[in-house]
Amino acid sequence: MTTKPTIPPLSSPPLSNPSSQLLPEEERENSVTQTQVGYGYRPLVCFPLALAIGLVESHGAKPTSFITRFQRSVGRFDGLGRNCFYGGAVKYLNLFNNVIRINIAYPGFTTFRACVADIHFPWTEAICVPAPCPSGWIMGPSKTKCFAYLASSHSWDESEASCKGYHGHLASLTSLQELSFIQKLCGAIGNDCWIGGKGSNSTSGLGWSWSDNTSFWNETIIPWTSLRSVCTNLSCHNDDQVTFCTLVTNETSLVVAEKCNTSHAFLCMLDIENRCYHMHCHREYLLILAVVSGLILCTTLAVVVWLLVYRRNKKRRRSRKLSNPAASALVPPPWKVFTREELRSITKNFSEGNRLLGDAKTGGTYSGILADGSRVAVKRLKRSTFQRKKEFYSEIGRVARLRHPNLVAVKGCCYDHGDRYIVYEFIVHGPLDRWLHHIPRGGRSLDWAMRMKVATTLAQGIAFLHDKVKPQVVHRDIRASNALLDEEFGAHLMGVGLSKFVPWEVRHERTVMAGGTHGYLAPEFVYRNELTTKSDVYSFGVLLLEIVSGRRPAQAVDSVGWQSIFEWATPLVQSHRYLELLDPLICSSSSSSSQIPEAGVVQKVVDLVYSCTQHVPSMRPRMSHVVHQLQQLAQPPVVK
Repeated sequence: MTTKPTIPPLSSPPLSNPSSQLLPEEERENSVTQTQVGYGYRPLVCFPLALAIGLVESHGAKPTSFITRFQRSVGRFDGLGRNCFYGGAVKYLNLFNNVIRINIAYPGFTTFRACVADIHFPWTEAICVPAPCPSGWIMGPSKTKCFAYLASSHSWDESEASCKGYHGHLASLTSLQELSFIQKLCGAIGNDCWIGGKGSNSTSGLGWSWSDNTSFWNETIIPWTSLRSVCTNLSCHNDDQVTFCTLVTNETSLVVAEKCNTSHAFLCMLDIENRCYHMHCHREYLLILAVVSGLILCTTLAVVVWLLVYRRNKKRRRSRKLSNPAASALVPPPWKVFTREELRSITKNFSEGNRLLGDAKTGGTYSGILADGSRVAVKRLKRSTFQRKKEFYSEIGRVARLRHPNLVAVKGCCYDHGDRYIVYEFIVHGPLDRWLHHIPRGGRSLDWAMRMKVATTLAQGIAFLHDKVKPQVVHRDIRASNALLDEEFGAHLMGVGLSKFVPWEVRHERTVMAGGTHGYLAPEFVYRNELTTKSDVYSFGVLLLEIVSGRRPAQAVDSVGWQSIFEWATPLVQSHRYLELLDPLICSSSSSSSQIPEAGVVQKVVDLVYSCTQHVPSMRPRMSHVVHQLQQLAQPPVVK
């Protein structure tokens, strides 16, 4: 029986420095002393100097070129001292992931034998992500190989063929780290297993040699050389037909040679590639990127600062214009700043005969005739100490710029010692409130078509404030007395922005008189003092039901006191008695029964009312949607 030639475990050869052996014994002792004393600073000085020269010379070069240049630069410092890279005693172990591991050995240095330095190259950084191993395979220590242990026994050739079936080959050894890994993987699981290495037909470039002579045991894993050059006149060449293969075992000897035709378990290996994303960012590219980014940032900051300064100066110029209304060029046409004497003249000193509506609490509205013969309506606001002159002119100027066919145009204003006046265009038929609740005996009332036109045109004016004006304008005080009717019974909304000038006490009294939370005001305003465009939608929904029914938002009832319009309407809606919701004057004003709406039409209008008055603001529709719905209802039915 042939004895297995064995190869003892691999070990690192001891560090040696031939140059130190040439020194006399006395100098070697001095070298040790000087090295130990100077260890704290000399390597820290010499190594950066040598590294700097190598970096300067290798700027833009590859790391492999840097190694050569660095080795050359190290030699230049041989004369600086025996303890500073004496004799060029620098050994390069490997270059991996752009990091050079340098093993520096000092002559005569017995206490500290070596030191390791890492040199990173920022211009050749790379992010490497190892590819994953297949299921059941194990990643190797180098992160570039996958291993799989197969327990079935085969000869070396059969094992290699099986590994090729997995698109791999028998595992090879290239480093001590892999040997330890494979021994743990293979030796711990089975008794032994095949790995790569067969005569001159080596797999993965692994060559191995063995000898009966223990003097060759240190040569364990080397590039393949002819067996004859290693084993001359030895028993391994007695039979050229005998071929040995490499076997890893868990015995004391880790690597052994075994006849290739014997059966053992085996270890397969797959080579995987690192997916590296190199960032070869040259310094000039980084410089260009930094300059461009800086220019963009500076330009953006300059534009922002310019816009802020421009807006601030614009506000200052506007404030100066509004604070001096006497100059003709300060107030843009077509509105004008009137004097109090002018308003007294055109309204006959605010006589009762010229009063259009209102009372002493709200100030009242008076008719007047300008010098050019045009009629206007002058609204006198209640005196207040909270509104300053500049703020008043600023708000009037903003409202006067709003132009829409369904908004009452502002002609001008006046501020005189706390007394404030707004001059509007005159609308012939006056407020909607009078046509709904103050019709004289025998007077004309609004039929269904007129009421739908009033509702539609009024909704168009509100939709303009919400959707066309930027930023959005909230009217805040939509009610029947703020809707004026022209000669064709189209509605014009008055009082845009006016609620800012009305004291809270007056608005509160008017709210209570109108039925409190059952009036025009939305619940979110009553309970949380929140006003949005959805609050206007709620107020319009209340007004729409008032137009249909002819009832006020709240009115006195003998049996229950005050009753809101919804307390009255909801039982009729629930019982589908929609025609009973109509104002009785609609029937009396209609010349024929064809002008009285059908129950289905009234139902659609009432559904729109309840949609606008939902308690959750976000559930209410936009006014543009309300306009569309009303326009659809106003169209005559198509006769098929």
